[in-house]
Amino acid sequence: MKKKGSLSLSINAIVILVLAITMLGLGLGFTKGMFGKLQTKLSVPEPDIPATADDPIVLPVEELTITKKKQFVFSVNAYNDDFTDDVMGRLYCASDPASGAGELEVCSGPQAIPPADDKGFKFIINKEQVQVGSTRICNLKFFDAPEGTACGAPPADSMVESVQVVVTVK
Repeated sequence: MKKKGSLSLSINAIVILVLAITMLGLGLGFTKGMFGKLQTKLSVPEPDIPATADDPIVLPVEELTITKKKQFVFSVNAYNDDFTDDVMGRLYCASDPASGAGELEVCSGPQAIPPADDKGFKFIINKEQVQVGSTRICNLKFFDAPEGTACGAPPADSMVESVQVVVTVK
């Protein structure tokens, strides 16, 4: 007659099991939601080091790692030493026949930088632009962009600051 203790222990075990499964489900749902946001766009944080006359182009990382089929955003600081017009940035990677990677060209919008000052530029590489895994050395250039300058090679008489960047596509 005195077996109520064992029945009480089983009910407590069932309640704890149900609570544990519920908490596990909530934790997995939260984790999936947080990582689901990262699937659509990857980005590199903005550089916290200002560009200077000695270092006119500042990237936050030494190598840009892009994931295939995902949009990639990165920021670069550029310093105005001798620019006279608006300044435009251009990332250019030549095609690589060995890996099958095509040409990659991305430009930032032109913006005015006061003399002896720096500004941040954002570049967006759309997921359609990157399809083959490879590692390449690319050129990142900033140049005078008179009104009507389109993305492409800088004008012949333009002042140009340039740096090489390693771009890896995974």
